[in-house]
This record gives sequence, C-alpha cells and structure tokens, in this order.
Amino acid sequence: MINFGAIKFALQMYENLLFQLGPSLLEKRFNGTDVGKIYLSIPFEKLAALVPAPRSSLSGLGRKPWLDAKGGIALQYLKHYLQLSDAKLIERINTDWSLQYFCGIQLKPGEVIGDKDLPSQWRSFLGQHLDIDKWQKVFATRWKPCMQQTQSGSQDATCYESRIAYPTDVKLLWQGCNTVHQLMQQIRRKHHQRRSRNNYADRSNDFLSYQKSRKKTRRWEKKLRQRLVKYLRRLLELLGELCEKYRVIFSGSKSKRLKTIHRLYEQQFKKLHGEKIEDRIVSISKSYIRPIIRGKEVKQVEFGAKVNKLQIDGISFIEHLSYDVFNEGTRLQQGIRMHQDLFGKCKQVSADAIYATNANRTYCKSKGIVTNFIPKGKQRRHTSNKQHSCAHCSTVSAVPNWKVASATKKITTCLIRSMPVHRILKPVGSSSAFILPMPSRWLNALKPPGKIMRHHNARCD
Repeated sequence: MINFGAIKFALQMYENLLFQLGPSLLEKRFNGTDVGKIYLSIPFEKLAALVPAPRSSLSGLGRKPWLDAKGGIALQYLKHYLQLSDAKLIERINTDWSLQYFCGIQLKPGEVIGDKDLPSQWRSFLGQHLDIDKWQKVFATRWKPCMQQTQSGSQDATCYESRIAYPTDVKLLWQGCNTVHQLMQQIRRKHHQRRSRNNYADRSNDFLSYQKSRKKTRRWEKKLRQRLVKYLRRLLELLGELCEKYRVIFSGSKSKRLKTIHRLYEQQFKKLHGEKIEDRIVSISKSYIRPIIRGKEVKQVEFGAKVNKLQIDGISFIEHLSYDVFNEGTRLQQGIRMHQDLFGKCKQVSADAIYATNANRTYCKSKGIVTNFIPKGKQRRHTSNKQHSCAHCSTVSAVPNWKVASATKKITTCLIRSMPVHRILKPVGSSSAFILPMPSRWLNALKPPGKIMRHHNARCD
C-alpha cells in the first residue's frame, strides 16, 4: 500500500533542503556562482544608503514590499546582466534561488512574485533619486585597491541610444494628429456626443499610401507635410473648443504630451517656411531626446543621451551626460579634475584629435600631464647614425642632430645665392642619412676639437 503522507513529507523536505542549510554554507555556495562573484564586487550597502527609503517602508501601512532599496538596486543589475524583459526577469527570480539571494530575499515553497512591473517601478524610483557623482565615488573607493593603472586615463564621447522609432517629419505629424484625434473622441464620448467629422479617414489613407510606397519623392513628401500641418492645426483648435466648452482638465501626462504636440506644430510650420529649427523634437513620448550628429559611416545621426566618458584601467566613468548637443573637446579639463578626485594623481591622458585644443594643450603642459596629441607645426626630420662615403661630398653622421640643424641654418644663409636649397641638405638614396655638400672647413666646425674631417673632392669648394 502506498503511503501518500510519507511521499508528501519527503517532497516538502526536498523543497526546503536548500534553505535549511546553514548561513555560512549557503553563502559559500552562492559566492561560487557567477552572480555571486558579481555580488561581491558591488558595494550594495553604501549604494542603498544614498537612496531614500520608499514611502511604504516609512509609513508601515499596506502590504510589506518584496524588496528594500538594496534589493531594488540588485534587481537592476540582474536585468542588465541577464538581458531579460521585466516579466521574464520575475519568472527567473521565482525559480532561481541564487537570484533570490542576490536580491536579498528567500521565497517560501509555493510562494511567487506576481507583480511583473516590479523592475519598472524600482527603475523609476531609483532614477528620480540617482546622483551619478556620488555613486561613482563609491564605486571608485571600492575598486581602487584592485586597480593597477590608476594614473593614466582616456576620454571619449559616445551616445546612449534610446529605443525610439526612426523619426521623420511625416511620422511625427501623423502621430500628433492621431493623438489629438483620440483625445477629442474620448471627450465627445464622455459627454454623449457623436463622432466628429474632420476628414480623419482621408488623412489616414494619405499617410498609409505614402508609407507603403517604396519611392518617396521630395515633392510628395512636402505636399503631405503641408496637409498634415494644416490638419493638425485644425484638430488643436477643435480640441481647445471642446476643453473650453466642457471645462476639461487633462492629467499631467496628457497635458505634457499636448504641449509637446504644440511645439511640434510650431517647428514643422517654421520648416515649411524655410526657418531654422532649434531643439528639434524627434519623439512625442520622449520630448527630451535630441538628434546627436555623430558622423559615422553606418549611423550619421543617433538619438539619445550624449556622454563624455573617462576610462581608467578598463573601467568607464561618466564625466558629463546631456540630451543636448555639446562639444566634448571642452570637457577635457573637467575630466582630468574628476580623475584626480577619484584616484588622486593623473600623469597621462589620451583622447581624440577634437580634444587637442590650445587651451587643453596649455592646461596639460602646466600640470605636467603627458598626452597623445600630435605636436603642432611641421615635424623635424631625424638623421641616422649610418656613415656614408662619397667621392664628391662628406657625410655628417656622427654629429648630433641639433648641431646639424644649426650648421645647416648658417650654411643655407651663406649659399642661398649660389646653390639650390635641395643641395644643402638631402637624403642619401633610400636610407635616412643626410649629406652636406659643403667645404671641409665648414664641416670642421661641426666636429669636436682635435678631430678634422677631410674633404675628398675640392670641386665642392
């Protein structure tokens, strides 16, 4: 006879076996995993101290939250490390004990987290209270003992792209028209009014036929933009009349989006009349994003935040982040000061040619910092130590380069009227040795006392 009670008891013991291990043994097994090694390198306690506690933990009302500030920060690391969506990440945490330990929780048998928006909520909360400078200082203090090349760094600019559809004028105008039209229909439906007749179907067919066409001419595109600009102006006027009639007050997100659409209309109206557009809108939902011209072969324009990064011993730190365009060449001195604040002395800096301005060169020279900037002006040619013998000329190979240069300058002044300049100092064959076709009495001035250079042919005199 099968004893179902014993089987059930055995299954429960198997489920709880892992959590019945001692804290030291469980921690040892966790530290041996990949996520455990990441956990040891991140100062979660100090980072959580920089974030205020959520309201629920302060009031004590409502259900106890799944995660504290430390667990919320750990959740963002797991999302970036595993490259999963919010829903998939919660499923992995429900079934993986190491991810639960990483977040500082231990789910009981049969207990699961059902809130799929938990990563998004913590991401929004941390974004509101994030201080990048303080966080980076905590990381630098923790990692500095393990870093070797802390006295040299490099700077470069990049763009953190946002996930938006590639913006075009036609797409943005139609998105604005569609948003305003939907708001109008919601208001009319709420007050038991019929649907408005504003040629929405005709403009929709015009937009779809343009988007489906493979050959989009400039004339067609400009004509469609004119229609959509007029249509958007008409919709905004009708929406304003409805709001005034029924005293409609929109929520914060809707009013913000309407302000963005008004700005979009003004910009497109200026473009139709040939005026220059400043702070161009490329997304209605993310109005803060600006086009960043990068000049790459694959992507000429990128959309997102432009960042000036400081890299020290392979670790990148954010020196400046802005959604507006800025010249990274003006941020070199701030990056050097940030390097000194985080790691002390800065002896060497490498950067692109755009950073090699006169102000940056003067600053680095005054601070004794070595750079990889190409020197300005014409470069001096170096001589070789190889000797050359010729029946018509003498070779200056054992003479220091600075003496050759000074003697050449004097000899050029004397012979400029009687001899071409290319005969005064010219390379020998394919080698880098230089010959000086000059009288031997001038060559003797280049040698130390007691050593006389004999000329082999008198016709050079």
